[in-house]
Amino acid sequence: MNTLAVVPAPRTPVLTLDVVADFTCPWSFLGMRRMARALGYLRGLDVPPLLRWHGFRLPRGPVAGPDSPWREYLQTRLSGELTPEIAEQTLEEAGRALGIQFRFERIQRVPDTHEAHRLTALAAQEGLQAVVADAIFRAYFEEGIDIGDPLQLVRIGRAAGLADATILAFEDASGEAGSVQAEEQRLLLMGVRNVPNLLLNGRVLVPGPADVDTYVLALDQAVFPPSPSPADNPRLLN
Repeated sequence: MNTLAVVPAPRTPVLTLDVVADFTCPWSFLGMRRMARALGYLRGLDVPPLLRWHGFRLPRGPVAGPDSPWREYLQTRLSGELTPEIAEQTLEEAGRALGIQFRFERIQRVPDTHEAHRLTALAAQEGLQAVVADAIFRAYFEEGIDIGDPLQLVRIGRAAGLADATILAFEDASGEAGSVQAEEQRLLLMGVRNVPNLLLNGRVLVPGPADVDTYVLALDQAVFPPSPSPADNPRLLN
């Protein structure tokens, strides 16, 4: 009986992006925009990328509470001798290259982002998580809007194109109680301690903020992994 070595046909290229981020983290905003730019260099996908948002509220220290001044909060995110003023200048320069106009002087407080994460989770029902997340980032970092205010989030969600049914679900929080906390607890058990983090197709992890070139390389590895040769990994049909 003849034995035939068969090489499995390549699967249709797909891309799932699992994003772990927080809306008061400017590096998360930069990461989202850099990933969007990297996606512009990607060719060969037969279906649009699927973004799955995983909200992870950053812990606040004793100095920076939920309603703390912005620069006090930013200082808790910095290491070494880097000052908030220098960090803001660096972020502003990086943002301009990505179409972001950081206006830190407009930020009056550092809100709890629970409700912002809940709205973004609901946006998954319409495939608008990326659109809503970007809108919330812009509202906070460019306009200084209080994204802890549910009324402001309703306005942002409507402007981003969310349907009335999704807005109503957001306004009625009874069915979503504890969802953000449960997701955060799951991420903590997985070892997540900071943001941003990006997992591509469940196999390529990009921790922390990265540049566009790094995201391009990660996308290539995630979507088009090396295929084994027939001699290396044949599947035999007798």
